[in-house]
Amino acid sequence: MKKFPSMALVAFVTVMPARLLDEKFFLLASSTEDGDALLPQGELSTLPPKGENVSENAMSDPRNPIRKLFRGERLDLWSLKAPDWKSFDKNASIDSLVRRRCKKAGIEPSPEADRRTLIRRLSFDLIGLPPTMKEVERFIGEDSPDAYENLVDRLLASPRYGERQARLWLDVVRYADTQGYERDEFRPLMWKYRDYVVKSFNRDKPFDHFVREQLAGDELVAGPPKNEEEADALIATGYLRLGQWDSTASIFQEDDRLRAEQMADLTNTTASAFLGLTMSCCQCHDHKYDPLSQADHYRLRAFFSGVEAEDELVVELPEKLAEIRRRNETLDTRMEALKKKESELKEEKDEEGLARIEKEKENLEKKRLKPSFATGASDSGSSTPVTRVFYQGDFRAPREEVFPGFVSVLHPGPAKVTQPRDDTSGRRLTLANWIASPENPWTARVIVNRIWQQHFDRGLVETPNDFGLAGAKPTHPDLLDWLALQFVRDGWSIKELHRKIVTSATYRQSSSIPPRKGGSPSPHAHPDPENTLLWRQNPRRLDAETLRDSLLAVSGLLKTKNAGKPLWPEVPEDLLKAQPSILEALEGKDGGRMQGWYPDPKNPADVRSLYLVRKRSLPIPFLQAFDLPGTTVSCGRRDTTIVAPQALMLLNSPSAVRYAKAFSKRVAGLTDDAGFNDAANAVKTVKTVFRLVLQRDPAPDESRLARDLLARHMLKRREKRDEPEARRLALADLCRAVLNLNEFIYID
Repeated sequence: MKKFPSMALVAFVTVMPARLLDEKFFLLASSTEDGDALLPQGELSTLPPKGENVSENAMSDPRNPIRKLFRGERLDLWSLKAPDWKSFDKNASIDSLVRRRCKKAGIEPSPEADRRTLIRRLSFDLIGLPPTMKEVERFIGEDSPDAYENLVDRLLASPRYGERQARLWLDVVRYADTQGYERDEFRPLMWKYRDYVVKSFNRDKPFDHFVREQLAGDELVAGPPKNEEEADALIATGYLRLGQWDSTASIFQEDDRLRAEQMADLTNTTASAFLGLTMSCCQCHDHKYDPLSQADHYRLRAFFSGVEAEDELVVELPEKLAEIRRRNETLDTRMEALKKKESELKEEKDEEGLARIEKEKENLEKKRLKPSFATGASDSGSSTPVTRVFYQGDFRAPREEVFPGFVSVLHPGPAKVTQPRDDTSGRRLTLANWIASPENPWTARVIVNRIWQQHFDRGLVETPNDFGLAGAKPTHPDLLDWLALQFVRDGWSIKELHRKIVTSATYRQSSSIPPRKGGSPSPHAHPDPENTLLWRQNPRRLDAETLRDSLLAVSGLLKTKNAGKPLWPEVPEDLLKAQPSILEALEGKDGGRMQGWYPDPKNPADVRSLYLVRKRSLPIPFLQAFDLPGTTVSCGRRDTTIVAPQALMLLNSPSAVRYAKAFSKRVAGLTDDAGFNDAANAVKTVKTVFRLVLQRDPAPDESRLARDLLARHMLKRREKRDEPEARRLALADLCRAVLNLNEFIYID
């Protein structure tokens, strides 16, 4: 047996597929008492001599042991190479990098879209709501050369901006208000994490700090929070609790299984959300495509080994805590006096007096104040559990111990963990600092790609959660790298990134396909029919929440809600009864575990979809029809399907009918029409409908068809109803038809 230095052994932990583990390869995770470990003769001969560390990555240092496992294409992966300013000239921009590719392909970019299209596109992209007709007219009529830039600034400053961006981020981190599994119990305080995300985007919190707070907010704060920023950091640790939780695990003595599942889920989600790496398969074996060993998964998992759940994490500020303490001390004094009086009455056997005292005690308890809590996490500190590799990913087959470490292809050595305090391990903060480092080749690219996808329907990398060999290659690698470098240079500002993208000529292009000489404007006749080179803008369908929010806004039902507990809309009873846990609650067997569905009255629930409850086992039907993603894994990009239930939902669902009726009342209130028999009134009514829904006047043919619809439907309704009712229903039918137009449902 040959001896190798312990530093090299601790530096890199590698695991081959389990079937080879005992035959050829071995784990390098532990050492003998003298600091050296014993390895088979001839294996891993690329390790450096004793006393010499492997300090560089696998691409530049042939001694990196990862090269023993992975060669060729895997190590030539584009995302492993950090972007470099030297590859760009000083005049580089989004437009120059895009149009250079178009020119090389002989493609002319599309012209700029008209102002109405631009304000609709911007409004939906940045705040997730349609503009009002007044806003459109103001923008179209503004003569200032900075009109467009001023519009961008107004939208970025809107409190609705944070709500829009939060919706996108909550997809990535698989947010839900319930536990999941069969019982799917409600998490009463999870919404505070949602509000934290909204607030962070509105305040343009630097993304690197946003990362650190979510992964290690508790390690950034010593003791109770001293200010709002520290309270937010603690609330941010709700990210660590977003995975599913099986409340029955302890009943069946399956705590170890549940813990293993949670650690795996947290590791995989963190890798996907922040790094664009797929590490779920590494639980069982080395990655089949990317240079990620099984050990890499468990090295990353070791950073989270000290996470402890906190369902009542105190986030109250000192002033409020002191007020609560004073109030409760006063109540304690009065309670002691009542107890003394109670003892006297017991001796006197005064039943009436005892009943009175008991009632007074109950009233005092109701007045007792509690500090504000949040669902989050803390750290086990010095008692951090050991992390071991699971044979074939089976938690019942733990093998060798591993230590916290980053991706071995870049950092074969162990992570240098620094404890910020005695009561925390410092592991997650170490991980967060590495992820949020400007030198990390993934983080800036991944978030830049997500923001680009928001504005163009697909990212520069079409697989936002997979920057590996099995994912898509970047269509514009130079643009992706330039944006990532600019993003870091701009202080990791998400708002500045949005501003840079939406003010580019590339974003402002029309989505129409210009006619070709002597032929039709068919996209199939174009040399780039998929628009890979970005020679035009991509039309996009509104996502589920934006569609519902827009329907509420247009109909006049949308209510402002800025924070707080989620609201429960009504759901068809047959769907509720199809859920075993909900059925138990309906039958009075909930047992206080919040398994059921608790609808609010309709009007209070008419808020943005972001503030509706996300129950894992029962998505809201209207949203689900329009491709609402699941909440068990990170969703980097939503599916966009076109299926019959969507048309039926928009035309015939109780929600759609209600929106149309409310919209018709709004139109009637604005037009004050006496009837559609009057041609001028009918024209005015149709014009109002189009201006409210589409922010434009109807074309002559559209106006004629809409007036014909009104006349025919009112005539039909008159057969069984009086004229005012027939008129109201006919107008509601027109409103429903216009709300189903593609022009309303799609962003041009």
